Amino acid sequence: MIRRAFQMFFDGYNIRSSLVASRAKHDEMLQFAATHDVKPWVEKFELSEVGIADAVEKLNANKIRYRGVLVANGA
Repeated sequence: MIRRAFQMFFDGYNIRSSLVASRAKHDEMLQFAATHDVKPWVEKFELSEVGIADAVEKLNANKIRYRGVLVANGA
């Protein structure tokens, strides 16, 4: 099932972020991650209609591992 971004918005899908700490604490956490080579565990999907469809399909099937991330071509 392919959904356009506009349709996803009005179907109730949304993207969220939250502030969990101060800027100084984020700097400290990023420095720790860089010092200790901490890497996130993510599953990447192409930032395209096909990639979004794949991500939504896996999400609906409860098959996403860790975090699903949409990645722009060439990034």
